[in-house]
Amino acid sequence: MQIDIQDFPLVRMDYSGEGNQTIEETLQIFEQCLQRKQAFVFLAGGADFDKDPGDSVADRRVVSLWMKQHKADLRDYVKAMYYVEPSSVKRLAAKAFSVIYGKFWGHPMIVMQSNDEAVQQAHMLLEQSSE
Repeated sequence: MQIDIQDFPLVRMDYSGEGNQTIEETLQIFEQCLQRKQAFVFLAGGADFDKDPGDSVADRRVVSLWMKQHKADLRDYVKAMYYVEPSSVKRLAAKAFSVIYGKFWGHPMIVMQSNDEAVQQAHMLLEQSSE
């Protein structure tokens, strides 16, 4: 996964495998976002929900422990993940996964067809959360 926080409060996540960051680097970037004490959303794409993500058991434990330590901040500041998938077939797989994702992370995963639509909805959600 590659994370880009240049457009914060839009945090872009690319799961396609290009320029992968380590789990430690990823969690450090997440912490930087949480330390801003400001609502933000994830904009993501590139995952293949039909394949095993290949995460090691150790990585999953690290993420789970990190989440427990940051549960309150995650709940307060992360408003949603907008997952962009142009393919209708892959969107169905993403929508099925979104239920598991929401239970695990504590915020919704909203599957969208286009990046423009996702960005527009993300901005609306962020405006609502700042009121």
